[in-house]
Amino acid sequence: MESFKGTVNGVEGSFNFIHSASTTGIDRADEFFCIVGGSGTDGLKGISGSGGITIDTDGTHHIWLNYHLE
Repeated sequence: MESFKGTVNGVEGSFNFIHSASTTGIDRADEFFCIVGGSGTDGLKGISGSGGITIDTDGTHHIWLNYHLE
């Protein structure tokens, strides 16, 4: 489990998410990403959904979300 604190489409807050994937070192497969229900704070209170992580060749991680805000 990890925590995100920042801005999602101009809305500030935080939430926790669970993620996993398998890898051979050069690719990712079987990715799982889920926002932990009830973990949203401030403007992100009530956030739910899924997403994923992409990793650039330089190691920079990017999170993408399919989410809903109540």
